[in-house]
Amino acid sequence: MMMLPFLWALSVGIAKDPSAVVHLADAAFNAAEGDFSLLGSALWPDELTLHWFERAFTDFPLLNYLNNSAILSSITVILTLMLSIPAAFAFAQMEFYGRNVIFIILLATIMIPSEISIVPNYLTLGSMKLLNTYAAAMLPNIASALGVFLLKQYFEQLPKETFDAARVDGAKEWQLLWHIAIPQSYPAITALAIMTTVLAWNDYLWPALVLKEAAKQPVTVSVFNMLTGPLSSISNLVLATTMLAIIPVLLCLSLGQRFFLGGTQTDPT
Repeated sequence: MMMLPFLWALSVGIAKDPSAVVHLADAAFNAAEGDFSLLGSALWPDELTLHWFERAFTDFPLLNYLNNSAILSSITVILTLMLSIPAAFAFAQMEFYGRNVIFIILLATIMIPSEISIVPNYLTLGSMKLLNTYAAAMLPNIASALGVFLLKQYFEQLPKETFDAARVDGAKEWQLLWHIAIPQSYPAITALAIMTTVLAWNDYLWPALVLKEAAKQPVTVSVFNMLTGPLSSISNLVLATTMLAIIPVLLCLSLGQRFFLGGTQTDPT
């Protein structure tokens, strides 16, 4: 059932005549009453074409928007990992004053709706003259409390004896992190990278607020603008563009599924 809307959108996107495609709601309603005759027409058109996918690149600067999303997502992932990995290691393997209190405060921020921070973040970035820049779109998203929590839980399950033996041999904390913790935590790190990539790619509200210049906007914002613009009446083109916009996310999840499932387990064994 979850895949039906995607299959219907793909069906409209590859249909030569959009009027020949039965609306998914009508097909689903009939199927609920035992009539499945319309379901095939809704999910697979009689005449196929890739014309609308081609027009997504010619009539609409989709490639530019995909490039913007790729840049934003890649840099966000790199910066998130650079901040989350050392922080998680410190909470998991190092002793310092107030560690538990600070960690509880960090976890509490997960329960705060992100919408609450929109106005303060917008005003702060405005005072720093960063609005309408990639930095403005990325900075509020790189400090991931959830990422720190996930990695901390994983780091805590690593054999403590290994770290103790390395400390006895004179290893510094950064060496423990770089040579022991990170090599044994690739599944968790990959899982965080995948999760961050998907969240960054799908982010709409914040980029729409801070990136006013169309040439800098990611694909989520541009597709929404397409839905409210002059091309909105061409349903084939809109849905073909939408399908192209989600392909990178689907590929990311498909290729990294094994790491994602393994990385969310707290036991590295």
